[in-house]
Amino acid sequence: MNNIDVSAIDIRDYAVSLGWKLIREALQDGLFVLNSPREDGTQLVFPKDTTSTSYYELAELSLKRLCEFYRMPINLLLEDIREVNDDVISLRYFSTNKIVNSLSFEEAFEAISATRQMLLSAASSVVNPTTYHPKLNRQEPQELIKKTKFRHTQEGSFILKIAIPFEQVFANSLFTNILDVPEDKSIGRQTVELISKSSKEIIDSIDSNSISELYRSQFENSKPIISYNFCDSLVKMFDEERELPFELIFNWSKTSLSVLSKPNVPDKITFPFTYISKLKELKEYFTPKIPEITDTFIGTVEELNGDMGFDGKRSGEIVVNLLIETDVVKTKMNLNSEQYQYALRAHEKGGAYVKVKGILHRQARVGRLDITDFTLAET
Repeated sequence: MNNIDVSAIDIRDYAVSLGWKLIREALQDGLFVLNSPREDGTQLVFPKDTTSTSYYELAELSLKRLCEFYRMPINLLLEDIREVNDDVISLRYFSTNKIVNSLSFEEAFEAISATRQMLLSAASSVVNPTTYHPKLNRQEPQELIKKTKFRHTQEGSFILKIAIPFEQVFANSLFTNILDVPEDKSIGRQTVELISKSSKEIIDSIDSNSISELYRSQFENSKPIISYNFCDSLVKMFDEERELPFELIFNWSKTSLSVLSKPNVPDKITFPFTYISKLKELKEYFTPKIPEITDTFIGTVEELNGDMGFDGKRSGEIVVNLLIETDVVKTKMNLNSEQYQYALRAHEKGGAYVKVKGILHRQARVGRLDITDFTLAET
């Protein structure tokens, strides 16, 4: 074994989680010594300090003993050890009639983006239960994202493995407890449990043809666990080009199972591709109904999508980022040829502001504005 990329603490935690007994007297000698749970005389002995000259030799011997003890290959053992202190969500794309060992770069990017949104949505619902999160930028979910890691994938299907560190909380929880879980569960653990529980309720509602009832129950609940943002992330996870189904697979930190009972939520949720239309329908239920705003707005021209007319002048749709209080609202609008010239000039100036009057219909992603006036803003 040329390289051992697991720490002494992780090897110790892994062995302890499987019932190996730590000999505390050896700690003063700088060693981790653990006796076999079978009491058959088998021991693991390796230095606490990974910089010790004997660490690699003794750690390698201990790993080989674990492989023999549990009859598993070294690559799977190392994978288990790396994840001993993590809760892991695996996003698995598969097919019943062909091997899926890759995604295109664009598909992988979209899957990662959707997974990030799923984590942020669920964590935001742990902190602040609501059916719509206008922004996914609360501090606690963002901190969770920073701690989250990618792990190695597996053969036979394409898997993204997302590892969330398990952290036991001993002080009173700062977060709204929405899963009736003990106060010593961190936001990370509550987030993973919420993803599993929410996914199961969504699948059950599709199976039982009760999507509207699910939405109503969440909307009337003072602590909803399903949000528009969460539904949107699931829709985005589908590979629509190849029509692939996907699974969410949950593996719980082995260290956590020594101090907490196994979560009472499903370990795997399958999303058939045929359910995508129902998920989109559910998402529409949760889409926030934002009132119209009649006002004068300031913004920057981001896209020019107009067409050339018979008179040789362009007119049609543009996209403007409107500045509304502290928000930037992406908005589409249609311009006549005279107004379109102002948009061209603003765009050519590299971000010059335009002034727009009209009625703004805000949507979750891209709004639409019925304009009554459009010109360059005075500078």
